[in-house]
Amino acid sequence: MRIRDSLPEINRLSIASAAIMLAFALTQLITFPAQSFSFALFGVLIEFVLDFSTITTILTVFLAATGVQWLIISHPSWERHETPWESIQNWIVPVLTTLVIGVALNAFAGSPLWWVVYVLGSLLLIAVFIAEYNSIAVEDVRHPMAIIGLTALSFALYLLLAIALFSAKLRLYIRLPLLAVGGMVVISRSLYLRLRNWEMIWAGVGSLIVSEIAVGLHYLPFSPIQKGMLLVGMTYALTSIVLGIKDKRQGMAFWIEPVFMFVLLILVSFIWG
Repeated sequence: MRIRDSLPEINRLSIASAAIMLAFALTQLITFPAQSFSFALFGVLIEFVLDFSTITTILTVFLAATGVQWLIISHPSWERHETPWESIQNWIVPVLTTLVIGVALNAFAGSPLWWVVYVLGSLLLIAVFIAEYNSIAVEDVRHPMAIIGLTALSFALYLLLAIALFSAKLRLYIRLPLLAVGGMVVISRSLYLRLRNWEMIWAGVGSLIVSEIAVGLHYLPFSPIQKGMLLVGMTYALTSIVLGIKDKRQGMAFWIEPVFMFVLLILVSFIWG
């Protein structure tokens, strides 16, 4: 099977990825003074800081959704298998990828590591676009590999997002919604890839549990890496449990994957943390 059959149109792929990464590159050339906004909600003072990097990250999120949509409509199986509304599920991982790249670039602004993150982020974004393109045709031989790749990328990106958010000096009311929404989209996307059906109730329950764990981790004296791995370990375990229920697994077949992965990530978190 030819490699080119696995790739979207090279012009579309290059334009979609270049537009996003060019927007990030402009943050090194263009800037303006940060604007602070604050308001009181139920007696709690909420403050936001708006700068050029934040605006760029928001813009690139929309560019990622538009770019992946432009790519997948060129797939030969598009008209046969997809409707416009169903393609929304293909936006999740590219949008999450772009958000993580933006957060990481903001964290390394002014450092030589910024260019390392920029190059790696560009390659990661292209890989995500290609994987989403190959996930369109369910009957294609490349589809299982695309599912595995996208699932792994989803949890890896959520881990990076969690570590970045726990590393940043953010108030809980800002950190918690980002972790909760991130957990919900990762769980829902992973379930859809395996079950080909939206399980929003299960994703919502999982997000609620993830939120409660995130609150506890916020006050524990663990490193950001430890907190991120613990949170992602629980998120993966919850996803695996839902899949076990849907697949009607019994006994050890039900528990071995979620327990093994959760314990493994706990061990790794304390070794690296």
